[in-house]
Amino acid sequence: MVADPNKWFLKFSPNGDGRPWGDDTYMARRLGNYEPWDENCKVIPMIGGYEALSAMRESLEAAISEAKKGKKGYVYIADFRLNPLRDLSDDNPWIIQNRPWNETDSAKKDQTVIGFILRLMQAGINVRILLWLPIKASIVAGLGPHMSDHFYIAEVVSKECERLSKNDPSAIDRGIVALDLRVASPITSTHHQKMMLIRVGDVNVAYCGGVDLAFTRRDAPDAIHPYVYDPSATLDDLLVLMESSPPQFLGGDWQSGKNIPPVFDIQDKTHRWPRSLDTIYDALRDVSKPSHPEPDLPKEVYGEDNQIWHDQHLWLQGPIIKTLEEQFCERWHDAGNVHEPGFWDSLQIKTNQVIFSSRTAVKDDDIKRLDEPKEVDLVPGASSLVQMWRTIPLRLERKRSPFMRGEFTIMAGIANACQAADELIWIFDQYFFSRPLARLLNQRIKDDKKKKLCVILVLPPYADSHPHEVHHARKLALNDLTDGLMLGPGKFERVGIYNLWHHSRITGGIYCHAKVQMYDRSLLVCGSANLNRRSFTCDTELDCAVLDEDLVLKHYRRLWRVLFPDIAWPSQINFNDPNGGWGRQFFDAFENAVKTQNSCLIPDPWWNADKQIKPINIDGRTKAAVDIRPPRLPADPAEARKDPRNWTGVAREQDYEEDYLEDARGTLKNPLLEKEDLLSLSKKYAAKIEDGLLEPSSLNTKIEAEICGKSSGVIGDPEAPGRLDEIVFLIENCGHGDKWPWRVP
Repeated sequence: MVADPNKWFLKFSPNGDGRPWGDDTYMARRLGNYEPWDENCKVIPMIGGYEALSAMRESLEAAISEAKKGKKGYVYIADFRLNPLRDLSDDNPWIIQNRPWNETDSAKKDQTVIGFILRLMQAGINVRILLWLPIKASIVAGLGPHMSDHFYIAEVVSKECERLSKNDPSAIDRGIVALDLRVASPITSTHHQKMMLIRVGDVNVAYCGGVDLAFTRRDAPDAIHPYVYDPSATLDDLLVLMESSPPQFLGGDWQSGKNIPPVFDIQDKTHRWPRSLDTIYDALRDVSKPSHPEPDLPKEVYGEDNQIWHDQHLWLQGPIIKTLEEQFCERWHDAGNVHEPGFWDSLQIKTNQVIFSSRTAVKDDDIKRLDEPKEVDLVPGASSLVQMWRTIPLRLERKRSPFMRGEFTIMAGIANACQAADELIWIFDQYFFSRPLARLLNQRIKDDKKKKLCVILVLPPYADSHPHEVHHARKLALNDLTDGLMLGPGKFERVGIYNLWHHSRITGGIYCHAKVQMYDRSLLVCGSANLNRRSFTCDTELDCAVLDEDLVLKHYRRLWRVLFPDIAWPSQINFNDPNGGWGRQFFDAFENAVKTQNSCLIPDPWWNADKQIKPINIDGRTKAAVDIRPPRLPADPAEARKDPRNWTGVAREQDYEEDYLEDARGTLKNPLLEKEDLLSLSKKYAAKIEDGLLEPSSLNTKIEAEICGKSSGVIGDPEAPGRLDEIVFLIENCGHGDKWPWRVP
C-alpha cells in the first residue's frame, strides 16, 4: 500500500528552476514533465552489514557471470571509506572459524574488495569509483591509513588498466578511480555517500544506505549465531524466516578491533590474504603499500575484537536505478581542479581538486562525462515509490552547473516528513547533533493536541572518536528535544531515547551507525546522512526516501525482532485504525520491551549528569570550582537492567565547566562571573574541537538564528528562528545576494 506522495515527498518549488534540487541537475530537468520521484520500484531494507554486504557480493558475482557470457556493462561505487581487504566472503579460508589461514591456501573466489575490483575489470566490466580523499594534513587526525588505502586502490586500478591494455588497447580505461577533494572545505568536509550501482547484462541493481565497503561493518554469523543469507529472498521471505530464525545481532565482525588485517606484511614482504587461482594479481607489484588502519571503536565499550556495528541499507530495483546513476554522473563531472595520477605526492592542501587514476578521465583539461544513463524498466508488481534526497554543499570554487547553489534536499525532506507524521517517528542515528531538528520535533510533540505523536530515538552508547565533543553535541540536542517534556528521571512525555547494548557481552556496546528514520507507517528514509549540521549542509550525502506502507510495517517487525528477540511482536495494535493512536500504543509496548532481560537496548543516560559548585579563593578573587560527575554506562549485562543512576561502567564525559556558568553565577550570587572564573575539580580536558570543525557548514550559520528579513509576514515563513523548517524556508525563499550564501540567487 502506498501513501500520498504529495504529502510525504518533496515537490518542485514554485520558485522554478527545478528547486529544491540543484539547478540544471537531472532531477531539476524533470520539472514540467515528470514527478520528482520514481514509481514501481522494488526495495528491500537490509538490517545489518552482513545482509547488506552479502547482497552486494552476490550482485557482483552475478555481474561477473553475465560478463563472462559476453554481456558487458559497468559498476559504479561511491564511498566515504573503502578498505582493500574488506572481505565479503562466507567460505574463504580466512573467515573467523578457520583463522589463521595456511599460506598455501587459496580462496575459492577472491571476494575482498580489491579482489572484486580486479575480477570485475578482468571480466571486461567498466569500473568507476568515487572516493573521498582526506588531505595529507589529516594524518594528524588519524586519517593517514584512510588516505593511503584510497591511494592504494587507485594505483592498483591504474596498474591493472596498463596490464590489460597490452593485449586490448580499449581496456586502458577499464577502471578509473576518482580521489575527490571537491568539498566545501578541505579541512573539515568529506564525501560521505555510500552507494553502489551495477548494470551488467540482466543485473540491474543499486544499493544505498549507511554501509561502507570497510572494516568493522560486517556483524557476521559464527558457530553460536547461525544465519544463512539467501540472495533470492524477498521481504516476505525474510519475514517468514524471522518466525523460525529471527534476525539477531550476530557474532561481530572478525575484521574489527585488533583483528583488522594488514594488506602488506612488512617482515616477509607479501600481500596478506588468500587469493583465488583464477585472478591475476600482477597489478599489485611495486604498488605503494597502505598503512595499517587503527580500530574503529574504543575497546572499553565495544570489546577488543568481533565488534558489533549496526547498520541499515537498501537494495533497489526499478527506475530509481537510473536516478542514482544520474546522481553519480553529476558527482563525477562536478567542476573542480583536475590532476593527473602523477600527483600522488602532493600535499593535497588545495581546495576543489580531484585526482584521477587514469589520464583517460580527462579531455581538453576537463572531466570526461560518463555515458548517458539508460532507462530502467518498471518492476512488475513492485509498489514502492522512491525519492532521492542529497546534500551537495555550496562551494565557492564551483564555476559551472550543476550545483552552483548546492542542493539540500535531505534537510528539506526530513523537515517535511517530521511535519507530515502524526503517529510515530522512529530514528536510528550515529550523530544526533542537530539542534534545529530537535527543536522541530519538540514543537511537533508539544503542539499535538491529541497527544498521539511519539518519537523513538536509537543511538550508539559511546562515540567512535572525539568522545567528549561528540557526547556534548548530542547532549545539547537531546536537551532541546526533551525540553519541557520530563516526567521523571530519564522519563519523557512521548519521547524514548535508547542506546544499542548487547544483553550478554561484558563490553556490551553495539555501535549504531545506521542513518534511518521511519515516519508513521508510510515513509522509510535510509542513506548516508546523519542528523547533524555537517550532513545537512556540508558533506556530500545521499538518502533514498521509500514510500510504501506495507514495506515500512514489515521493516518495523524485523527491527523489533532484532532488538527484542524474546518478545513477541505486539500484534494487538491496529495499525489501520482510522482514528489513529497506534503510535502511542507502539511506543508503550516498545518502552516495556526495553526493560526485558534480553533486550538489545538500554536507556540513554545523558540526563544523569551531576555537578557540585562551590566558591574557591585564588589570589584574592572568588572563583567557582565545578565538580562534574558524568553519566556512566553499565559495567556488565546484569547492571544494564538496573536504574542508570546506579551504573558503574565507563564514564561518558559530556560536559564542560562553561556549561554551568549560569548555575555558578546563581550559586555564588555573582552575575558578573565569566567562563575564565570556572575551575574544574575533576578531570582536566584538552582543548576542545571548535564547533566549526566538529559541525561545519557550507551555509552561513547565522541562518540558524534568522527569520526572513525581506519583509514581515512573508507567506510560508514559519517565523521560528533556529528550527529546521525555518532554515529550509530561508534557503529556498529568502536570499540576500552575496551577504547570505544561501541557496537562492
